[in-house]
Amino acid sequence: MDAESRLHDLEQFREYVDGFLRNESQFLSELHSDLEIDMVPMFAETFPPILHSSLITSTVALIELELRGYADALYTASSLSLRLADLSGSLLERFWRYTSKVAGITLDQDRLGWTDVTGLFELRNCIVHSGGSLSAFQGAQAIRRFALAHGTPSIEADLMTVDSKTSQIALTVASRFLVELFDCALRRFPGGYAPRSRASESA
Repeated sequence: MDAESRLHDLEQFREYVDGFLRNESQFLSELHSDLEIDMVPMFAETFPPILHSSLITSTVALIELELRGYADALYTASSLSLRLADLSGSLLERFWRYTSKVAGITLDQDRLGWTDVTGLFELRNCIVHSGGSLSAFQGAQAIRRFALAHGTPSIEADLMTVDSKTSQIALTVASRFLVELFDCALRRFPGGYAPRSRASESA
């Protein structure tokens, strides 16, 4: 899947830049120049949250793109009378109703990691719309569930902070979700790329 390849690229980027920031912070902290010491907080405190926040927003944007493409494919393959855009609600809500009710695709929330995906979307929304503050954020409960399940993001005084672990889990959640989602479609429309065929090819 193209989405898997793009997630892999994001993971490689995450590992490279995260490693660079850690190394630079360590290097600067070991110098004795006041100028370099003053730069340590940028690499230790300022830049990492920016990096990992951008990775989370990029990951969710990729999922959104795939969901719309998935729904468009179902519309064509099943000759449906409704499009995803014809439904109301959030993208995740519309997608769930569209696949399960309109297209008749059987989705398993546990296998998809639906709760984690919902939490991931709320993480992105909180970063973009609330600057990480949970005090008046509608999706705060979903974020707290996500944090309890994964040990990240950290939450203190209703302010969440994302880090390397958060963005790594975001990519893992997205990968699991998209792989299972496309396997659901392939079970409905079997062919040369059905799950069993791909598994036997890789054996």
